[in-house]
Amino acid sequence: MIPSAGTPITLSDILLSILKKTDLGDSLKRLLNAKHTYLVNSGTTAFYIILSALKRLSGKEEIILPAYTAPSLILPIKKAGLKYRLVDVSLETFNMDIDKTIEAISENTLAVLCIHMYGLPADIEKILENKNGTCVVEDAASSFGTRKDCRFTGTFGDIGFISFNRGKNLSTVAGGLIATDAPALAAATKEEIKQLQYPGISTRIKMYFKAVGLSYAVRPWFYSILRRFVSKFKYTELHQDFESYQYTRFQESLGGMLLNRTEKIFNKRENNGLFLINGLKDIDGIIIPRLPDGWRVVFNQFPLLVEDEKRRDIVFENIIKTGVEATKLYDKPIHRIYNNLTNGNDPFPNATYMSKRLILIPTHPYIEEKDMDKVIKSIKESL
Repeated sequence: MIPSAGTPITLSDILLSILKKTDLGDSLKRLLNAKHTYLVNSGTTAFYIILSALKRLSGKEEIILPAYTAPSLILPIKKAGLKYRLVDVSLETFNMDIDKTIEAISENTLAVLCIHMYGLPADIEKILENKNGTCVVEDAASSFGTRKDCRFTGTFGDIGFISFNRGKNLSTVAGGLIATDAPALAAATKEEIKQLQYPGISTRIKMYFKAVGLSYAVRPWFYSILRRFVSKFKYTELHQDFESYQYTRFQESLGGMLLNRTEKIFNKRENNGLFLINGLKDIDGIIIPRLPDGWRVVFNQFPLLVEDEKRRDIVFENIIKTGVEATKLYDKPIHRIYNNLTNGNDPFPNATYMSKRLILIPTHPYIEEKDMDKVIKSIKESL
């Protein structure tokens, strides 16, 4: 069974990372061409640090984000004492509806959270052209490597962040990066990070064991044998809180090791996504995302929508039978989780539509064209 996510990590990478120190922050600063970069323990913490930094600089309190995205993004907004405002998503781009986003900007908008879902770039340039003095925060958690004219997602906005959690395009077991060129934001971010503690010895030891486990868990032969056991460690429940602490030296060294291979990983993810587009584009009954011109898209996973909601589970189960672990991601949009909207007119119909019809296909380096051919064939036969 090919797992839904996987970043190639070897035991050699882990051992060398324990023995050798690498400055990942400076390496990423050069790669991203960013003036200021900061490493923390997760993408969620990175977002929380950014919000806390913004609060130092402004009295505004509203964050705009799409109604279909990771529910965990609401936690740092609440923890920072801020409010959120949702906008619907586009069924063409699979990202936030840009026109609705621009319409939602008000005098109380502290920031627009521009999320590049599944590695697909949102139209951040249009948001920047119409931001009206609002800060634009880029969530490139799942799009590390996606770029336009050598400029990476996460560096277009006023400030951005990337996740290095397991399942991301580059994984150091966990971790997050903040990048900005704005001096005031950089200074405020630095002050917030100073308040984070360095993790204790037990946390650091657990990190070593998690890295070893991850290095095996993502390999198809191992995952096939111990899938039920490994699945117990996946996130299946809605988080109620999150820990924040500094990035460990081991993770920084591991990231430095893997950074040398990122272009190979990016190429594989990009080519796998394009292969799936070519194989799925003429199949009736599904919707696949429209790619914007001029972008190199590094897919974290490949999304598709099954138009007939009742057939989604049939398509999903048939993909699983091919030996490829597809996923359904979030079964509810944000407004049906936190706002508990179950009756009446749906303010975000596209987000609800997506939650009921979405299937994600892995694009990581462990999936081959022959595997994707089986997936494409199974989808055709299911519709």
